[in-house]
Amino acid sequence: MPPRDLPGLYWDEDRQRYFPLSSAPSHGKERPGIDPIPQSQRRMASDTDTRNPTFPLMRSQPHQLFSGLRSSLPSTSRKDRLTHSLQCSQFASTGKVERSLMHSPWFGGSVTAFQTAHHNGRVWSFAGDSVGWFYSSLTSSRNQTAFFTHGWQPEFNLSSEVSSICCSDSWCIATSFGPDCKILHFPLEPITEDIRVSRIDSRVACDIWTADLRGSRLALGARSRLVCIDDVANRAVVHDLPTYSDVFAVAQENHVIYAGLRNGGIFRFDTRTWESKGDALLDGLFTQPHNSITNLRLLRDSQLLVSNVDGKISTFDLRFPAIRTPLKVCTGNVNSYVIKAAIAVDPSENFLFAAGQDNHIRLWSLRSGGPPLAPNTSSTPMEFHDLNLLQRDFIHPIRAMQISEEAEGMALWVGSGSDVFKYSLGQHVSAG
Repeated sequence: MPPRDLPGLYWDEDRQRYFPLSSAPSHGKERPGIDPIPQSQRRMASDTDTRNPTFPLMRSQPHQLFSGLRSSLPSTSRKDRLTHSLQCSQFASTGKVERSLMHSPWFGGSVTAFQTAHHNGRVWSFAGDSVGWFYSSLTSSRNQTAFFTHGWQPEFNLSSEVSSICCSDSWCIATSFGPDCKILHFPLEPITEDIRVSRIDSRVACDIWTADLRGSRLALGARSRLVCIDDVANRAVVHDLPTYSDVFAVAQENHVIYAGLRNGGIFRFDTRTWESKGDALLDGLFTQPHNSITNLRLLRDSQLLVSNVDGKISTFDLRFPAIRTPLKVCTGNVNSYVIKAAIAVDPSENFLFAAGQDNHIRLWSLRSGGPPLAPNTSSTPMEFHDLNLLQRDFIHPIRAMQISEEAEGMALWVGSGSDVFKYSLGQHVSAG
């Protein structure tokens, strides 16, 4: 949907930002025109994939997009749009996948959290499961494919489901869910530090749903409160911020922490004024009726991506925190009750993957929003259709996803059941 009009400002589509009217192009002070929705997202129902009519087909073939890029003296903005369209087509046709099995010491564990981290020329991979096991895998950045032959190493059991894993600087932090929640500290420099586990008094925090680590500051989303530990290495100061509703989603940057609640509220806390009760955002948009917040992501300079338990996905401008109208809406996601609904955003913040309640993964362009993207399968043999990322019907719910930058390009990691899948984004299935 087009950005809203704001007094004294105009929206620059190429730079995805508002600017004062006084700095508008010389041809006039009018607000520059907004590029129309790509043709691939305006197809009629007769042009959609018959197996999933919510997905518009990517009709533009890659060679057509390359021809556009090679056209005589295209503008920078046109090159950017064509490059993005080409990436849309390539990502939507992803079919190259590797799979590893999580061998849990206890029967019945399924992947609930996943994270990768690059540190000092090494690639760490971490996973947690539903019976409390925390796993690690270490490979050299020069031989990342060895991950699937190296296997997983069970490091510690947290006694209850691993609810989150996050990495920053030289630490990986894992949390467990339940009344006796634990925090596992795993050093990425094991020569100087050892693995250790700490507990938080249940009167301060229990049922840790999620966590976010930035530098040494750890924010925990728990039952009816947000808990912040200033220095996770020493755990010197613990701040308890009552929210009166469970915190399902947490995001932080600089000195600000955002919390998404079970009751649909979104609060912003300033770490420089801990005595503050926090600021409510979006004028209670998702609180009447309650529409729980399942994920929060900070995008670009001033945008907040919000996903809800009913499947709604939208972005908002944080410079206008009381305005309820979203900048973009991503339609077609499937959910009605799943709280651990995994999403992943690529490093360039142009693409969004979301796992649906129907065990399908969908892909959106964050530049345009609208319906999810889907591949053009007309040139793919039928026997390879089920290998395509966006057409795969996973057997088990998808509880964890992450996009990482690998030596061969970007990869989407997917945790489903006791398996971890690694999809090489943009790489197709070879039919030969």
